Amino acid sequence: MSSVTQIDEYSLAAKPLEMRFRGTPLAQGTGFIWRVNGRAFLVTCWHNVTGKNPTTGKHLSCHAGEPDEVMIQLDLAGSSPGTRRAVKLPLLNADGVPLWLEHPLMPAVDVVALPLPEMPGTVLNPINEMPSNPASPPIGYDAFILGYPFGIGVSTLPIWKRASVASEPSIPINGQPCFYVDTASRPGMSGSPVILRHRYAIGPSTTFVGVYSGRVGADDELQAQLGIVWRAEVIDQIVNGGRRLR
Repeated sequence: MSSVTQIDEYSLAAKPLEMRFRGTPLAQGTGFIWRVNGRAFLVTCWHNVTGKNPTTGKHLSCHAGEPDEVMIQLDLAGSSPGTRRAVKLPLLNADGVPLWLEHPLMPAVDVVALPLPEMPGTVLNPINEMPSNPASPPIGYDAFILGYPFGIGVSTLPIWKRASVASEPSIPINGQPCFYVDTASRPGMSGSPVILRHRYAIGPSTTFVGVYSGRVGADDELQAQLGIVWRAEVIDQIVNGGRRLR
């Protein structure tokens, strides 16, 4: 008697990313797909695709590498859920101009949306097409960051890293549409989708609440570790009114 593998739908939303320059790996991260009016986008962090700190503009690595492509793992059509293959996506056009869309408030908002070409033979699993109950995450509530700490996953599927909502989500931080979560996150999780998961007798209920973009104030393991989550609303603002770098 064969067994059936049960995979949470939201595990299929998170995609491991590897940023490269001319084929040389530079960094790892996380992303997910957003689809609007038939157009699909890879959503991840600005600092992932630029290799720069969005606040200071300084390079994140000592070698000052800036990626020109990203490798993403996408599910194969006709295969069991979680069976994936690597797909290479360019980040720049032939003239070296970035292909992604930025938030109108960039460089303040550390989120981008990269338009995707047709992807025959793949299943994108856009997160905004999954069942979600709109709700504002209450302070103190548990959330989950679905990502790849240090590039770690389980057969290309993400780790669900628990966090708690640490600031009032409706109150902007320094005027920006984001809030803090309390979690010991690790490199590779930037760009992860953040969800609330409610469990009822009839089954789980999920709310997508935003994009994780890294931690602040934690130079070592003994310091308080706060992560930044950009509210879900910024994605539509980027897709509908974003801008390209020139």
